[in-house]
Amino acid sequence: MKVKTIISICLMVLITLSGFSQTDSSGVYFTAKDFLAHKLSFSIYCKTQKHKIKSDMIFHPKKITIKHKDSTYTYPKDKIYAIKYCDGKIIRIYRGSKYPIMNPYEKILIYKVVSIASGKGNVAVTKFYFSKDAESRIEKLTIDNVKAAFFDNHKFHDLIDMEFHSDDELSSYDNFHKIMKINRVLLNSL
Repeated sequence: MKVKTIISICLMVLITLSGFSQTDSSGVYFTAKDFLAHKLSFSIYCKTQKHKIKSDMIFHPKKITIKHKDSTYTYPKDKIYAIKYCDGKIIRIYRGSKYPIMNPYEKILIYKVVSIASGKGNVAVTKFYFSKDAESRIEKLTIDNVKAAFFDNHKFHDLIDMEFHSDDELSSYDNFHKIMKINRVLLNSL
């Protein structure tokens, strides 16, 4: 049973890799289910078509405007799950803020948010967040928060303690297995 579960998860990862890693399409995911099914609304083929998706409008900060074909559509940000751009980046919209997804094809999603700190030197500040899965809320990426999200998986807790010694290590990537380390540890706990 354990082997079947691991094989199933690996197959799902491979299937979703093909859908998310494509940089030839752009559009909007209205729901987490759309995101998981790779169902883009206002979809275009980037090499031959163009549209504009504006999510940072100064006078309308809670809205997203989409110029698609000959029409303009406006939606509240809380009605959009994520935006996929032609460069392949996917930005999740959560509680009015934008969270770039580092690993859209994995179970635990990791978000990397870079902001410029105001003040002397305008230093870039990077913060990492996660969600247990595509449908879950976004939380700060800490060892305690990850354990709380998977409160009933004690083997996962033990493996986290063995693999990660600080919160900063949770956002690391496993180059050999081509997966975020936290997801590799999760797979090993199943």
